[in-house]
Amino acid sequence: MALAPGGYHAYVPPSEEPRLSQSGPQASSRSRLTPSWLDHLAALGWRVLVTVAFGVVVLWLASILATVTVSILVAGIVAATFAPIAGWLRGRGWSRTKSAAVVTLGAILAISLVIVLIALAFIPYVPQVIAAVQEGAVRIQGELAAAGASTTAITDAQQQLQTWLATNISAIAGSIGTLVTVAILSGILLFFLLQDGDKAWVWTIQAASDWRRERITSSGDDALQRVGGYLRGTAVLAALRAATDLVFLFLLGVPLAAPLAVLVFFGGFIPYVGGFVTTVILLIAAYSAVSPQAALVLFVLIAITNVILNNVVRPVVYGKTVHIHPAVVLIALPAGATVAGIVGLFVAVPVVAFITAVAGALIAVIEPERTDAARDTGLVPGWLDRLAQWSWRLLVGAALMGFVIAVVIQVPLVVVPVVLAIVLAATFLPILNGLTQRGWGRNRAALTITAGAFLIISVILAATTFVLVEQLQPIAAQASTGASKIASAAGGALGGVESATTETSDALLKAATALVASTASFVVIVVLATLLTFYFLRDGSRAWTTVMARLAPWRRTDVDAAGTRAAGVLGGYMIGTGAISLFGAATQLLIMLVLGIPLALPLAVLSFFGGFIPYIGSFITTGIAFLVTVAVGSPQDIAIMGIFTIVFNIVTGNVVAPIVYGKAVNLHPAIVLIAIPAGAALAGVIGMFLIVPFVGVVAATWRTVLRVFGDEPHVADALAPPTELAAAAVDPIT
Repeated sequence: MALAPGGYHAYVPPSEEPRLSQSGPQASSRSRLTPSWLDHLAALGWRVLVTVAFGVVVLWLASILATVTVSILVAGIVAATFAPIAGWLRGRGWSRTKSAAVVTLGAILAISLVIVLIALAFIPYVPQVIAAVQEGAVRIQGELAAAGASTTAITDAQQQLQTWLATNISAIAGSIGTLVTVAILSGILLFFLLQDGDKAWVWTIQAASDWRRERITSSGDDALQRVGGYLRGTAVLAALRAATDLVFLFLLGVPLAAPLAVLVFFGGFIPYVGGFVTTVILLIAAYSAVSPQAALVLFVLIAITNVILNNVVRPVVYGKTVHIHPAVVLIALPAGATVAGIVGLFVAVPVVAFITAVAGALIAVIEPERTDAARDTGLVPGWLDRLAQWSWRLLVGAALMGFVIAVVIQVPLVVVPVVLAIVLAATFLPILNGLTQRGWGRNRAALTITAGAFLIISVILAATTFVLVEQLQPIAAQASTGASKIASAAGGALGGVESATTETSDALLKAATALVASTASFVVIVVLATLLTFYFLRDGSRAWTTVMARLAPWRRTDVDAAGTRAAGVLGGYMIGTGAISLFGAATQLLIMLVLGIPLALPLAVLSFFGGFIPYIGSFITTGIAFLVTVAVGSPQDIAIMGIFTIVFNIVTGNVVAPIVYGKAVNLHPAIVLIAIPAGAALAGVIGMFLIVPFVGVVAATWRTVLRVFGDEPHVADALAPPTELAAAAVDPIT
């Protein structure tokens, strides 16, 4: 922003502002074009627009990765609620793992108890509750019409509410498998947040200056404590309201008292609106089922109870918590409902509470220091200017990534073979180096390795096609039968298991159908990947040297070190994952053959490929094998297979996989768990297989990428020997 002699401010795009002088002929000529108020408005406007645009892009990505987003939100909210218990246990000498495990188990049991309460006391009576409310609404509308009052507004509001509820409830009921996935991910992430959440926070903000790090850490801790207190207090108040309303309904003889009380409990988690809506529903039900006098008495009792709870109990149970103005809550609730439906209603206030608590600290942290203010931005706050500068650059980067992804999607027959060839070449590179050290020529070694790999891959694919594809339909049928038996034995309380099994089976059948339908393309991909693997092994080092020769010496050293780490990540991941998958499949095959369970071989093949999707893949495939055993096996077979399923997943998930993935891709298990559904949302089955090594490569090289795209190194770095620079560049995430 340049101040001209005439008092006008010339608007300058962000890329030009630092290079323009605040005086001179150019500024003077530009200043005559626009008045100062318009310059200030434009300067403020473009910054607000790019910041909002970046926020919209983030929300759009969050909606695409809805499973990951909801899992993180749920785990974070529950962790904030139960974190004081974990801290108390640590203070008594418990280890991080033990305290996190106990608190996680307790939280899961408490939430499961609530879910059982819903299943038993509310869901079976939903049609009756809706019918009772509709009957009462019709009766009230009839009496108003008889009195000459207009009922159009009431009718429209009722129809809109019913449509919104029907749409969202249908969406939830139609995605039981997704809900099960979210529940599993949230439970595991809850454990990791309670165990290592503070360490992850320290790592995230390690690049900030000391005072900024202290300010945001203090604010974040305070926000978590306040949000956790808010949620705990809300749960207590909701339970008290539900209990008192249950007593009132029972004494007044209102039918369906228990399901109505459950509705009041959940309405208590939606401030203002939830209590108002549930009170209206209770009054309508009492008016319709008993009498107008009963509804009036119920209204008086609820009002007295609310006064007592709000003025006596609320200050005690809430204590020090986040204060949110009612206007902010009333804006946040419809916004959350619009963005995420019923889930948005429940998480809107905790999210807004957290943002409100840390907003001041975030602004202070983003605000540039006075020495950083190289120019006068007029009415634009420093923090907004910095946020906007980051936002438009990040938008450009996101647009570039989107363009690359769009191009990749358009040419899968080129991209997929290249990616597979890179992974295979990195996997076999240690073998190539070993053979060349023994005196083999690079051409001969690459040809031998590629031929052997092609033979092994061809045999595996042929056996898979012959054994697995034709048997997926019987596997799906038997798994569904087993899930139905479990749901029936539980009295219908585990119907979600049956729905999740059906969705998983359908997904497997669709994937197999698509694979069979694109056999020609698949063969082309395998052949191209094999040929490219040969050329990458034979000529990859020379090509890499040629490309690196064009970089500056200090950049070349960094990129060489990063490339070595990336190849090690890919190779180590594939070898480790292959070993885990082979061991799990062989063990499962042996046990099922000993027990005489049918479909043992195709299930073992399925488990082998599922093992390449860390944690989740093995959990799903061993679960399917267990369901098949439930469908056709004896009680003894079911017990043995159940023990194997539990022990295998516990040992693999808590011992083997963390060791393999921790050393190979240097990633925390929580990152791996988040990455898998994200990869599935972005690229389907291929994304689930490749997302973990991709994230591992990013984790191993991102520091180098930042250095390479940065400015020239310091003089000391430039004069340092290449070996020291390479050593300094090796700083993986721990």
